[in-house]
Amino acid sequence: MKRTEAARAGAEKLKRAEAAIDAALRETAELMGLLPSLRLEAKLSAVLGQDAVANLGETLSHIVSARRTIIEAHGALFTVRAQMGCGALAMGDTDKTGDQPRTSGLHAVSGGRAA
Repeated sequence: MKRTEAARAGAEKLKRAEAAIDAALRETAELMGLLPSLRLEAKLSAVLGQDAVANLGETLSHIVSARRTIIEAHGALFTVRAQMGCGALAMGDTDKTGDQPRTSGLHAVSGGRAA
């Protein structure tokens, strides 16, 4: 396997791992946000399910930590890529730290409306 092929394969796997962590973060946060609504709709005591809510909060903390460390690994792999002598790899539709936020062609105009 050539170095560029190895770098591309690693970058693709990293991209999928980052997306999986983001999906876990989103799904867990949505579940945690849903539980109070379900409790209120069912007219249940706040005491009921408190342990589950606390566990989900801890889970979210771990996922956020995993997200931070995979981003750090991303930076470390950027260094490895340079050490391997590989140039920039185009991996598609991804933002990098410091990039301008994407707006899908919309931009703010006076009056708070999108154009």
